[in-house]
Amino acid sequence: MNTFDDDALMRERLYRIGATAPVPRLDPSEDVRRGRRRVLRARLIATAGTVLAVGIIGIAGVALRPMVTDRATDPAGSPTATSTSSVRRAESVAQALPSGFVLAINLMLERHAALEGAPDVVLKRMHNSTDEAIVTWTAKAVEIDTGADPALANALSSIQQSLDGVAQLRSDIREGPTRVEGELAYVALSNDLLAVATLVPSVGDAEVDAEIEALGAMALALESFGEQRVVMTKALLRRQASQAAGAESVDDISAADLSSLAQAEAAWRRSLADFYTSTSDPQRDSLDQITDGTSTEGAAGVPAQQAVGQVLSAGSLDGVTITPDQYVESWTELIRGLHQLSVAAANEIIADLAAL
Repeated sequence: MNTFDDDALMRERLYRIGATAPVPRLDPSEDVRRGRRRVLRARLIATAGTVLAVGIIGIAGVALRPMVTDRATDPAGSPTATSTSSVRRAESVAQALPSGFVLAINLMLERHAALEGAPDVVLKRMHNSTDEAIVTWTAKAVEIDTGADPALANALSSIQQSLDGVAQLRSDIREGPTRVEGELAYVALSNDLLAVATLVPSVGDAEVDAEIEALGAMALALESFGEQRVVMTKALLRRQASQAAGAESVDDISAADLSSLAQAEAAWRRSLADFYTSTSDPQRDSLDQITDGTSTEGAAGVPAQQAVGQVLSAGSLDGVTITPDQYVESWTELIRGLHQLSVAAANEIIADLAAL
């Protein structure tokens, strides 16, 4: 089954985002850099004030907190020989990462489809694909050795609890009174799955540890990439609807949405550059192909990210010519490439760990 059934949304022109749809904000508190300590995001969900004189928006922030790495060290604290126990634990986590990336991105696409008004026939097809991914992920997750890592154990427990309630989550995001709650739940679950990549134990091998750090950075990049889509499609569709109604001008993007877009784009650019710096040469070459050689520039060579840059530069959609269909098509093509790259990078780590 096609994991990325998002093209069906474009063919059927399913771009009806509610004006009050929440835009969770990404607020990293520290960079994920090679050689720094591991991070696990703790979700901070706050309630903002009244928005557009209607309802209340919940804002999902993502904070990063340091995690102590499981390195074999000498008395001075620097990495020495690989730790057998760390390698075994790292392998058990790494084995689950490919299925975790697939499931996280499936949930991300489900979320967008629901918010954009996809009909039941499209959502059912996406739900079936996600349900298959849940089965695959669960089979891998039970094999993870959490060792003495409470953060990893808690993350896996939280993910499982959320997956147990996926039917309610799907219902919530489509109902008016629970739409915000459902949106936040989707964001939290997909982000938790991606966060597992930041919890692979270090093993004391410089090359492998760098690859592990790089994959954690890619996980953060995928999170922020999804948030950019929420803001951009909302703004592009609002402008399209106003133009169709014959309006001479439209306030196409609010100050709050512009701020959210700026935060997400900054996190995306930083995380993508971190991945590029720390990953292996084959993965670096692949990312260059995906981004038209603009990996360290926030993938500015891709139409979807060009449009984001134009909006942030102008503070509005003035001069932006991309249509909602074109934006979603470009976004979908890039997320496909990043998904394949993430799985390839995870499989590379698995192979390298097996060789230690």
